[in-house]
Order: sequence, then C-alpha cells, then structure tokens
Amino acid sequence: MDAAAELLEELGFDKLNTNLICERAGLTPPALYRYFPNKYSVLKELGQRLMEVQNQALYDVLEELGPTPTVEQIADQLRGQYEVTITQKGASWIMRALHATPQLVDVRRSSHDKMVKRFIAVQSEQGESHNHAQIERRSRIIVETGYSMVEMLIDNPALDSDATLADTAIMIFALINENVASDRGQ
Repeated sequence: MDAAAELLEELGFDKLNTNLICERAGLTPPALYRYFPNKYSVLKELGQRLMEVQNQALYDVLEELGPTPTVEQIADQLRGQYEVTITQKGASWIMRALHATPQLVDVRRSSHDKMVKRFIAVQSEQGESHNHAQIERRSRIIVETGYSMVEMLIDNPALDSDATLADTAIMIFALINENVASDRGQ
C-alpha cells in the first residue's frame, strides 16, 4: 500500500499500474494479484484507509463538541481533517479517484454515510432530533462541505487555508444553529 501511495503521488492515477506497484514494493505480480486483482482494488483499499483516518479524526472530537460547537471549534475540527488528510501519501489522487472512478465511488459514499449517522447520533443524544429528515439532510451537507473544502485546499495550495477553514466553519456553524433553532421551534 505504501508503494502504491508513493507511486500515485509521483505519477498520478492514469500512469499507476500493478506492474509499477510490484516493482516498487519488491513483489511479483502473482503475489500482488493474490490480494489485489487490479489497480482499482489497490485504490479501493487506499481509499478505505484514507476515509477511516478522516472519519477517526472527526469521531475523536465530535462527541466532545456536542451539537452546537463554536465557529472556532468547527474551524479547528476542519483543520484537523485537512491536516490528517495531507499527511497521507497520495491523498489528493485518492480523493480524486473516489469521485471520478465508478468502481470507487461507493467507498466515499459509504464513509460519508457513517459520518452522517454519527452526526445524527450526536444530535439525538442531545435531544436535538425532532425533525429527523432535516437533521439528516443538514448533516449530509455538513459532511460533504467539509470533505469538499479539504479537497479544494489540497487541489489549490495557494489558497489561504486558515481563511478558507474559517469561512467554511462560519457556513457550517450557521447550518448547525439553524438545526438547533428549528428543533426548538424558533
């Protein structure tokens, strides 16, 4: 996996192939094919690993923040998501592949579904779940927005990451607080 991630970072998705992975990892093709029949299965594993790292970074702070974090807490959490992502070799190409490759799209969707469920659970634990469909929809918007922001910062390194994180936090804060106000009938 490390060899594949390094090659992905160096060469990009189109040039990556199993022969290069084998060469870099010191494996024979039959040894690799025993576990990964093609580059898509390797990318799927890399994608699942990246999504798990991102999810865990969120899970580590989500319950602590509760249903109504401050803008600063949201920005800090987004910064954590960004930082944990950029430390993963090949992350930008993995994220692109999770969007653009039909065989891999479900990895991202499944991961985001888990994150949405976790957001809903936090809202429910706090008694903020009177309108489940609205909470679910807004939780999905929050998850997708955070993920897109990380992807945007990776693809555009010239952007001011602190300002982008702060702007995104303001948007998410407004949506979270609308959730709470709606639940309280305000």
